[in-house]
Amino acid sequence: MLAKRILNIWKNYITSQFLVTLFIFILNWLMGWLTGLRFSFLNALAAAVCEAIPNFGPIISTVISAILAIAFGSSKLNLANWQFALVIIGCCILIQLIQNWLISPMVIGKKMDLNPIIIFIGMLIFSAVFGFWGMILAVPIMASCKEAMKYTQEQKAANPDLIEKPKTTNEIK
Repeated sequence: MLAKRILNIWKNYITSQFLVTLFIFILNWLMGWLTGLRFSFLNALAAAVCEAIPNFGPIISTVISAILAIAFGSSKLNLANWQFALVIIGCCILIQLIQNWLISPMVIGKKMDLNPIIIFIGMLIFSAVFGFWGMILAVPIMASCKEAMKYTQEQKAANPDLIEKPKTTNEIK
């Protein structure tokens, strides 16, 4: 029973990660389309793939977007290519802020039944202690621990005989 509940948590985590990646794809595609960035669909696809790389993925996708802006300019904005690249970099930073502060905590928090602030703090602690893998696995591990504690409490409530009662002095002798 507990194993099934924990497996469900990990499935929810993978689903929520997919939803966040989909949001990144859509936001990057819209940004490219609205600003006139050429190859905006492919750029958005690259940003979605790069999203799987913690910390460095957004930097890589921003660099790709800036290179496209410098190389091809805008089809909608009347800016020099280098100015357009600065606009694109600003848009990429804005997208990452929206993703990090709104989308991820809300989507993952809802799916994982964890408070977004707890997720943020947990990811900071896990990444500081365990590095790359700590950041990736922080949320499902925290949710699994929460579920195990919840399961234990439910079992104790359903079977009060399982709770060990303190021994009296007569039983100790």
